[in-house]
Amino acid sequence: MKKYTPKTLIKYLIKEFSFLLLVFFVIFSSLIILSTYIEEIIFFREKEITNNFFFKTFVLSLIKSPTLILNLSPFIFLFSGIFFFVKFLKNNEVTTMSISGFSKNFITLVPSLYAFIIGIVLIAILTPITSELSKYYESVKQRYSNNDNLLIVSETGIWIKEIKDKKKYIIRTDRINNGDFLNLKNISIYVYENNQFIERIMGKDVQISEGNWKINNVEIVSREKNKNLDKFVHKSQINLDNLKEVFINSDTFSIWNMQSELKQIRARGYYGQEIIIKFNKYLSLPFLLFSMVFLSTVFTLNINYTFNNFIYAFFGILAGIMVYFLGDLSIALGKSGKIPMILSVWMPILLIMTFSTYSLLKNNE
Repeated sequence: MKKYTPKTLIKYLIKEFSFLLLVFFVIFSSLIILSTYIEEIIFFREKEITNNFFFKTFVLSLIKSPTLILNLSPFIFLFSGIFFFVKFLKNNEVTTMSISGFSKNFITLVPSLYAFIIGIVLIAILTPITSELSKYYESVKQRYSNNDNLLIVSETGIWIKEIKDKKKYIIRTDRINNGDFLNLKNISIYVYENNQFIERIMGKDVQISEGNWKINNVEIVSREKNKNLDKFVHKSQINLDNLKEVFINSDTFSIWNMQSELKQIRARGYYGQEIIIKFNKYLSLPFLLFSMVFLSTVFTLNINYTFNNFIYAFFGILAGIMVYFLGDLSIALGKSGKIPMILSVWMPILLIMTFSTYSLLKNNE
């Protein structure tokens, strides 16, 4: 009978778990790249892309995929954990290790702590990379979106570009009023035609309704003359929902610059719920990966009965759906103010950890 030493066993467990992580990383990555590639083809099929259409869309899908893979990493670890423990059950290695003096808790903790360490590496090293890729991806998508709209947030304000009726409009506003994208403060609209300046429209505040930008206390400066108006309506085709998504796209922030970006966005009148949630998701990722490996024992070591691999795959999908639903429900409660925002991110992890730990300890009694 094979005897284990702690050092030998730890190396063996990490090696086996790493192999399954690689397997499921390849499976998930392939599915993500394929689905993203199809999505990009559908989006760009009516756009004017000359030469190498399929290659360019494939490259764009590769640029987007790392962010999606990072977001789905908990489920990669969940499936890896399930089939890691299944392998040990089917080979009767759990019994052998128990005879050698190692409990199920030891077999569980080693890959769980390994997952925790990987989580730290992911948020420290990978998030800066994925954030830059997301920025580039968003800039390319905006270039091919309707009206060629562009939004930039800087120290000088919020800048929006719109191309309409052969004219280019550069819109700058100081801030969003109370987080409402339909209410802007201190706006300036610069109008260009054939790259020649035509006029500048300035106002104190703007109410937006169905494409009508109603500006109060207006001053219009043009090459011919200046004039003041009580009210002025600027017709726009800008999709505010799309611009809002760009404005609050938390995937474009890495963990290292989120606090400074949040400060800048709040200075523009938006609270930044999504960025707070994303920041805490990054902070909690190592704990989530740890808890997902722990959760995988519920369907394997705690049952202590071997099923067909398709059954275990079903367990993994079912657990993934439950975790996803629980996370979405908790964040929805946080956004609605029913529970604190930060707690809404951490609560599902605490619940999974509590349930898995209780189940594991009960099984070892």
